[in-house]
Amino acid sequence: MESFKNFLVLHFEKVLVGVILLVAFFGTYFIEEKFVVLNFYYLPVIVAGYFMGRRMGLLTAVFSILAVVICILVFPESFFNGDGLFKCLPQISSWGGFLILASIAVGTLYEQNERRLQELKNAYVGILEILAKYLESTDRYTRGHSVRVAELAMETAIAMGLPRAAIENIRVAGLLHDIGKIEISGEILRKAAELTSDEK
Repeated sequence: MESFKNFLVLHFEKVLVGVILLVAFFGTYFIEEKFVVLNFYYLPVIVAGYFMGRRMGLLTAVFSILAVVICILVFPESFFNGDGLFKCLPQISSWGGFLILASIAVGTLYEQNERRLQELKNAYVGILEILAKYLESTDRYTRGHSVRVAELAMETAIAMGLPRAAIENIRVAGLLHDIGKIEISGEILRKAAELTSDEK
């Protein structure tokens, strides 16, 4: 049971898309008005594009179109209701085209958002590294210390198998672990003798 929960947590978006696709597929078979059901296929495509990007959105759209084509080939009489294939073909073709366009549009928005978020994270990390260098400038004996601590902490977190977000948080903590040095004068930091009670 625990492994099933872990699987669901790790692959929630994919499971959600799969469940919505299955519901739409069975709806295509059981519901009389087929062209109303076709609009339900937009849900898994939009969810896949929104959570997993353009590629997965497009794959979901193509899979949805293939599922509907299979239903048409297997159950043509329930799909066309006396109408010929050529009368329904423009509707199905336009539906498939819009499904693909929706997947590309939503997936592109997702990827642009991810790219901006990555640029923001890179700027954030750059500022933290500058702050770490500033911290080390007060004490020449610890030059490079914060960067080394951050790298070792990150390697340890990777070896422990922690999630990517936790690894990044640990790396940032390693960079900033000496943040308290900002409040302390350089003379006290470099003092070789024992600190007085006022200095402590």
